Amino acid sequence: MKKILLLILGITVALQLLIPVSMILKHEKVMRDGSLYRFKTRPIDPVDPFQGRYVQLGFENDYIVAPTNAIEPARNERVYVTLGTDPAGLCKMTGWSRSKPEQGNYLKLKYWGKKYNWSAKDDNQRYSGLQFKLPFDRFYMEESKAPRAERLVRNRRINRSDENTNLFINCWANVRVLNGAGLIEDVLVDGTPIGELAAKPDKQRFRKTTSLLNTPSVQTDHGEIL
Repeated sequence: MKKILLLILGITVALQLLIPVSMILKHEKVMRDGSLYRFKTRPIDPVDPFQGRYVQLGFENDYIVAPTNAIEPARNERVYVTLGTDPAGLCKMTGWSRSKPEQGNYLKLKYWGKKYNWSAKDDNQRYSGLQFKLPFDRFYMEESKAPRAERLVRNRRINRSDENTNLFINCWANVRVLNGAGLIEDVLVDGTPIGELAAKPDKQRFRKTTSLLNTPSVQTDHGEIL
């Protein structure tokens, strides 16, 4: 009887160790083999009392352009969302399905509901499409750097007139995507990693980029696999 209990205990401990090891291996595979996408974002800076300081990311293109009468998933239903890029080289969602796509890159995401964006032209909310919840919305940094990073990005706001918004912030997240999972590699502002900017003296200016497509990327281990 004692041997059986010890065997059960050993199996339990082995399983508890196997789960985090499996997650680490999956994490490393996504970061190593995943396709790179740039998600347009605006960071803010709350405090997570359990995890320390981080930059909370709010993504702009977290929806599929669709007519108001488009077929929708059930709210909070997890579906496959296919990805593409816009003319600026930024990621956009192109479609959704309950079946795993046979080709192309995709994320498995929860459906959030219909998306509305503020339209300066109409001075009102305008329907944009079907919104999905991106799970990689936190970028962890040193506690002293996160609030500084938020201030730096806030001060780099640039006015821009177009059909959808009158505010443009040259900030995006480099995300690796593989087999439905996505992980943040880095967050960049004007082409510079946000951690580097937060470490610079206030008097130093941001380096401007001429193209989003020529942005260097620095590999880190921030993100979450669901």
